[in-house]
Amino acid sequence: MALVSKPSLPARRRVWKAPITKAWWIWLAVSLLLYGSVYALYLVAIKAQQFPGPLNDPLRSFGILAFVLVLAAATYSLRRRFVRGLPGMARDWLWMHTWIGITAVLIALLHENYAHILHDYCQNTSCFTQSYWGTSALFALIFLVLSGIVGRLLDTWQAHVIARDASMNGVGIERALEENILELEYTVERLSAGKSEQFKVFCLQALEGSGSIPSRMPTLDPGEQADFQRAYETLVARASLAQSLQKQKRARLIIRSWRSVHIVLACLALLLILFHGVMELLTNVLHIIKPI
Repeated sequence: MALVSKPSLPARRRVWKAPITKAWWIWLAVSLLLYGSVYALYLVAIKAQQFPGPLNDPLRSFGILAFVLVLAAATYSLRRRFVRGLPGMARDWLWMHTWIGITAVLIALLHENYAHILHDYCQNTSCFTQSYWGTSALFALIFLVLSGIVGRLLDTWQAHVIARDASMNGVGIERALEENILELEYTVERLSAGKSEQFKVFCLQALEGSGSIPSRMPTLDPGEQADFQRAYETLVARASLAQSLQKQKRARLIIRSWRSVHIVLACLALLLILFHGVMELLTNVLHIIKPI
């Protein structure tokens, strides 16, 4: 029996919500408290020192702290992809990743005393390789966090697109759509079995590609009109679900594409930051390597 033969029920809007978590507020509070404390020390250093810079404490300590925060933020990828047995929901780790990453950028700016950002602007490319690529590491971190914020907004937007479409199409998300579309296609095949060539060609054209229905109706015998009407209604229902499926797939593709780009940027930025941080530690903190 065709699915379209069932009595239509009034559209029922389903609500799709993510699990509620307090991590958003907890990590925001931790980040504000940490940055507030560091900024207070920064203000004291600015007034107490004549030439505050990244090689002098406490600004040098800010760089070490920012380096540690970057490593802490990177543990989100460890939790999400490799060590899923770690405690806490992945969403909680995501909020840690977000707020700690933003805090790391703000503290890194204090470490550099906003050099090359608000003053002492770079005049040539050699600026980016000085101090073991310190300026490049700072800009890489800024760009990475900004891309993460934009991507997070994009992710939320596309997730809402999927949720809104799933609540309005009467079926649900991608897997349920594919199952219903397949069942509707089987219904059309059963209805067109043994029918005239015009009947079959019309149904075949409607099932091809995105499922757009031909505008020209076939000329059929009166005995085929009832089955054709049922097949046509089934094809209309399938076309609607096919459009919904394409919309959800497009939203998922946007999310996956951004995540792939963000991972590549994160790897490149992390390499620069690790090189700068390790070399500064070995040179100016531990004095294992002589400065160049």
